[in-house]
Amino acid sequence: MSRLPSNTIKRIILVVIDALFSWFIWEVNISLGNQCYTFAFTRCFVLSTTTFLIVYSPFEIYWSIRDLWFDRWIGLYSVELEESEIKIDVPDGSLAGLLIKPRNQSKIKLKNSIIVICHGFSDTMESLQYYYYPLAYQGYIVLVYDARGTGKSKNTGHRSNFLKRIEDFNEVLKWIKSKEDYSKLKIKCIGFSIGALTILSGGFQNKDIDKIIAISSMSYYKQNIPRFNPIVVFSYLIKGVKLFPSNEENKKLSPYLIIKDAKNRASEDQWEELSKRVMLIHCKNDRVIKYKNFKENQLILESPEENSITLRRGGHSQKKNECALLGVSLKFLEP
Repeated sequence: MSRLPSNTIKRIILVVIDALFSWFIWEVNISLGNQCYTFAFTRCFVLSTTTFLIVYSPFEIYWSIRDLWFDRWIGLYSVELEESEIKIDVPDGSLAGLLIKPRNQSKIKLKNSIIVICHGFSDTMESLQYYYYPLAYQGYIVLVYDARGTGKSKNTGHRSNFLKRIEDFNEVLKWIKSKEDYSKLKIKCIGFSIGALTILSGGFQNKDIDKIIAISSMSYYKQNIPRFNPIVVFSYLIKGVKLFPSNEENKKLSPYLIIKDAKNRASEDQWEELSKRVMLIHCKNDRVIKYKNFKENQLILESPEENSITLRRGGHSQKKNECALLGVSLKFLEP
């Protein structure tokens, strides 16, 4: 499994392919006898150049708009928030992350919490700015990081190694406990998609975690990995995602099985404490991780109604649900 190319490499690949296609247009025109005249030569050149720009421009426009979209929240909270870059050592390298906290110390003392946020498979930490800046503004210390193989952690392992992502998540928790300034804070964890699978599989039985919010989480990995969506499957195959894990791997990657095992071993009081600290959020029209995953996790958790949030629309990316997500999250995160 190879690492995904950087944006610079993507641009180089695009330019090479685009240049070859433009050269093909040039050759087609030359073969039609247009090489003999200056006007015809100019026409071939203009056609080839236009072809190059038509192919290249949409990609460049998309990349530029995407960067503007990711950065839209930075200026909004910069005066009231303090932001610092961190590195957390894990097997294969280190994870790049951000610590974001209010400059107002009274807000921090009031919440007395640090929130770890795990992004989804195709995201980076910047894609969740709309979510974590408001949390920090409310008084929470937020730790968000790029998972292995993504963003600024691109050179650390492979993004498709979900078992390693779970191990990395536990290294992040150890990092927090090792820091004097954060070791006594309540730890709350929020994950999206594969990030939700990560925090449920890696953190459900961890007593150091005060609360968990799992957004668009899978239940059984092997049964519910989207093998019947050709677009998703093609994307997963390119990125090296394991579609047919072993039984042992499946147990480690399936929140439902991990929760079920904990339920079987816990006393009634212990189970109540474990269960009530989890909130599940899912969209009914999620086509990547089907809604039945939510129902299965809800069933095994015996989740109270207020801890199970169903949204009618928004799909897997929770499109247009940003305010709703933030609202229910803030209510659940309160002590």
